Amino acid sequence: MLDAAAIVLAGGKSARMGQNKALVTVNEHKMIEGVVRELEKIFPEIIISANGNTLADLGVRAVPDIFSGHGPLGGIHAGLKASGHHVNFVVACDMPFLDVGLAAYMVHAAPGHDAVVPKLGEYYQPLFAVYTKGCIAAIESQLKRGHNRIVSFYSEVNIKFVGMDEIKRYGDPERIFFNVNTPGDLKLAKVMAVRGREGKKWTRDTT
Repeated sequence: MLDAAAIVLAGGKSARMGQNKALVTVNEHKMIEGVVRELEKIFPEIIISANGNTLADLGVRAVPDIFSGHGPLGGIHAGLKASGHHVNFVVACDMPFLDVGLAAYMVHAAPGHDAVVPKLGEYYQPLFAVYTKGCIAAIESQLKRGHNRIVSFYSEVNIKFVGMDEIKRYGDPERIFFNVNTPGDLKLAKVMAVRGREGKKWTRDTT
């Protein structure tokens, strides 16, 4: 087990899905359950940032936002405050193909940094990232100013960025970071899950 916690963000309104996306089924189980079960393989502590959502009984602690109405940044803040570990891997509940090997790699890269964030070209993956408790003050500062973008506090902390070459050691970045926001995404995720169980490589051209 890693000396770190995992924080699952599940407090969104799921407006584009039309239902609580944490509870939709991918890979023969509810999406949040699949995420939690994967994380349990390597993390001794798991926290769900639920913000009042009704979730399946997963046997893990759920915490509400301290700064409500601030989206995922508020959820990250609440999770970091509640965590019993300095180092925390944060992931959205709508990423059914997360790779725990990559998560572990990022946790091991954390010493000496406040955060470890994947960066593909000019694009960050802030909802598949490692944040330490050293980020709390910077996040609070942004929340108090009404700034809700996750990257708003990045300039105030010491971040190690993980690039494409490192990520590809663990799989296809497009699959690892795939998130389910709409019914169309859900349909595609189910196709991806089937192809994964069949041991077949997935590309958008095959769906």
